[in-house]
Amino acid sequence: MSANARQARFSSRSFKQAVTWFVALQSQDCDAAKRAEFQHWLERHATHPLAYAEAERLWGNLDPLKSGGLAEVRAARQAGPQKASVRAALSVLLAALLGAGWWLDYRVEPVGYATDVGQRQSIRLADGSSIELNAVSRLSVKLSWCRRSINLLEGEALFNVAHETLRPFTVQADGLQIRDIGTRFTVRARADAVRVAVLEGEVSLKPEHDWLGQSLTAGHSRQLDSSRQLQAIETSDSEREASWADGRLVFDHTPLAEVVAELERHHPVRFVFADPALARQTLSGSFEIADLQPFLRALETMLPVRAVRKKQTVVLLARR
Repeated sequence: MSANARQARFSSRSFKQAVTWFVALQSQDCDAAKRAEFQHWLERHATHPLAYAEAERLWGNLDPLKSGGLAEVRAARQAGPQKASVRAALSVLLAALLGAGWWLDYRVEPVGYATDVGQRQSIRLADGSSIELNAVSRLSVKLSWCRRSINLLEGEALFNVAHETLRPFTVQADGLQIRDIGTRFTVRARADAVRVAVLEGEVSLKPEHDWLGQSLTAGHSRQLDSSRQLQAIETSDSEREASWADGRLVFDHTPLAEVVAELERHHPVRFVFADPALARQTLSGSFEIADLQPFLRALETMLPVRAVRKKQTVVLLARR
């Protein structure tokens, strides 16, 4: 681009078009065809790149709207009586920017993801964040220019969030809102509770009936119980919390009832306790998710239990 083109002033019409394009490009609905159309608009006139760069700059720092970073504002300072009218025009432009953003946000349709028994899924988001979805889990993702919203409907997910100051990343899970403060964390939604464990950084937890969130930092976990009350903060092991994403299950004095419930998420089997007292036995250790038979052998070695498999049913009996 020539020096003259760089110095050219763009019109209000070009700037309004640039704002519209800037908002449209932030939406997850923006496909390759729309980006090609934007590129065509960008190349149509020498001032269009200047107008778009200004729209980007204003979004990154809205202070210029107050201080008069635009050429129109500088002109208004010299024009005296016209100053108010130019500022009014800029106010209308800012309102149009915000209004267009919220309108596009409303139009964005959430994208759903789901896994079945024994499945896990890696999801890469347009903002650079990533999600590991555990077995038997469902969530929806809504990315727009002003927010990143996840709804965990069932199961468990590991979130690795790309931090953005102006676009919050929130996860909604059965009455609990988890807001990222630049971090890596897991959320598990069960029938009786929602559990959050922070692996790196920090999150804010806000039950739906509360006004303010409560901080949860790395190395800690907390859960919302069935009565929608946040329980006490607990110390957690980051390696153990995310082990399923690496294909392992790690248990630490975990009741056998919880152990087999987790295994049923990863294998098409059903566990039956011949003696209900066995469900209260606890198990510790690290096991490969994919191999059920080695786990059953280890179970018989570590606990007074005998596992008898009948097709897709595993009966656990007390070993005499």
